[in-house]
Amino acid sequence: MIKSPLMNNRNAYLALFITIAIWGSTFLITKLVLREIAPLQLTGLRFVIAFLLLAPFAKQKGFRVKDIFHPRFMLFGLTGTTLYYALQNVGMTLTSVSSTVLILAIVPALTTLLAVVFLKESLKTAQILGILLVTFGVVLVSLDGSDSAAAAKPWLGNLLIFGSALAWACYTIQGRRMAGEYPAVLTTAASTAAGALWLAPFIGWEIWQNGLSQPSWQAWLGILYLGLVASGLTMYLWNYALQVLPASVASSYINLVPVIGLIGALLLGEHPPLMQIFGGGLAIAGVLLTSRTTTT
Repeated sequence: MIKSPLMNNRNAYLALFITIAIWGSTFLITKLVLREIAPLQLTGLRFVIAFLLLAPFAKQKGFRVKDIFHPRFMLFGLTGTTLYYALQNVGMTLTSVSSTVLILAIVPALTTLLAVVFLKESLKTAQILGILLVTFGVVLVSLDGSDSAAAAKPWLGNLLIFGSALAWACYTIQGRRMAGEYPAVLTTAASTAAGALWLAPFIGWEIWQNGLSQPSWQAWLGILYLGLVASGLTMYLWNYALQVLPASVASSYINLVPVIGLIGALLLGEHPPLMQIFGGGLAIAGVLLTSRTTTT
């Protein structure tokens, strides 16, 4: 049975909603797990688990080990695995959950700009205004430099989180450019393994510097959730959605992540200062303005 374009669109939007809901929950889980495991070791474990989950399904779609070393998948893995998650995990050891999720609100704006440059997608006046709002809001969030138990070095942590956002925007553009060329599960498995390879020498350095982490069984449950559900499943769903929807539309749904992430921050007992809340509100408003114009 051949699926209609309408059914494909519905499935793609459902994949986006599931992905965003899971991603929103990961900040709370990650912050808790990072109390017991070093950030790069967590990133590596997360994606080894994800690859082991995806590999059997990818093999059915023609995946071979040599695909991992294909230049396109190596670059895909560098941005979407190594840089995005490594910078985010390291950044979260230095800044708060609330700062993390609010700064990541800039991802749709960055993706839209890159889509204009590399994918030749059109940019409307309202989108430009939305991007400016997002940028200004993220700047206000990042300006919070007060040290606390949740944010030991917020300036550095916020900078790393911004680098993480830029890496994901690049990853999204790459995924859109490869849409239709490879099955989503093959793309995800190959890039996940490639990203883990990029990360390996840095994990070795981290272990040499700080020793091998020994997480508790509760932390291992969190690691499994991050690897199986939040990495393997969601990266497949995200790449599947990109095969159907424009990059700017898919990325606009990330505006739901800060809302879910802030709930997690509150559960951790964080209380963002007024300037951060105001900046986050501007960023989310800008994302909503941008996404409304991209879907009309």
